[in-house]
Amino acid sequence: MLDNKQIFQQSLVNHIYFAGSIRSFCTTIGLTFFKNNQAYIDRAIAIGRRATEIINQALLYTDKSLANEVLKNEVLYTEYTSSINKLTEELFDIDLEGRISEDKKILETRNNINYDNTVMLQIDELNNQGLALVNDFKSFVSEIKNKLNSEDLFSYLYPDFFNYMYEEISVYGRDIDRIISKEDYTTFYLNEYAYYFNELLRKSSEYIRGFLDTSHQDVFDMATYYIGSFANLTERYLKTGNNDTLSDETKRLVINYKSFVTSLIEKILRSELYFITPAIVLDNFLTNINAYLFIIDYAKVLSN
Repeated sequence: MLDNKQIFQQSLVNHIYFAGSIRSFCTTIGLTFFKNNQAYIDRAIAIGRRATEIINQALLYTDKSLANEVLKNEVLYTEYTSSINKLTEELFDIDLEGRISEDKKILETRNNINYDNTVMLQIDELNNQGLALVNDFKSFVSEIKNKLNSEDLFSYLYPDFFNYMYEEISVYGRDIDRIISKEDYTTFYLNEYAYYFNELLRKSSEYIRGFLDTSHQDVFDMATYYIGSFANLTERYLKTGNNDTLSDETKRLVINYKSFVTSLIEKILRSELYFITPAIVLDNFLTNINAYLFIIDYAKVLSN
């Protein structure tokens, strides 16, 4: 059972990472609609602002030790986030760098926290706000996906990419429920996370292949390799569950995949590669990879 400190820290890490994903997703959604779909753009902006409010609250509570963990593991920002944002700002009329500056300014105000009843009530409220955000975001992307499938709406994103967003944020909701019930990362939860993150990375490989400039056969082939590799891992986790051998193999594959994704980002920044989606999609893939590596290492600590 989680104690107050664990509830506090796991809540904040989840909000920083997953609300960051929602904010990134909402930015992407807004940039891939035509202007005649302004109502959907406005809804994406509004949900993105709510995600930012949750991130800001989490950052205000984040003490120095936890802030260092978040920054070191790059589950909120990666080393490429600023460059990717500047490139996106050049292509679209949007301010992303100002948002990063605000987040960093909040981090600088962090201080030590006492896990008393007042603070824990505030964390409970933040978790409830997170659950409400999860439900509203999932309803939003489900509505978009259904309208895309019925051809009542057009976006540059594939309809299945909205499933990807739905599935990633569903993990957020389940994790908040786990923390509210004071359950730690049991074997059941760690197996579930391994399954979902393998699926997310497999699907991100599919999107890389699908969004890619077709002149790059080498990238297409590598994406195909990772699709098969993560699909294989998913099947093995379903059959055997997590174990040290499988965890070590998974970590090696995820590290290699991270190198692949970072090479793509670097090529995008050098204008050597083109995707049909905003470049921030690749940065979100990278934060997912970092979060999975964070969980793999955490699971190792628990098992020792």
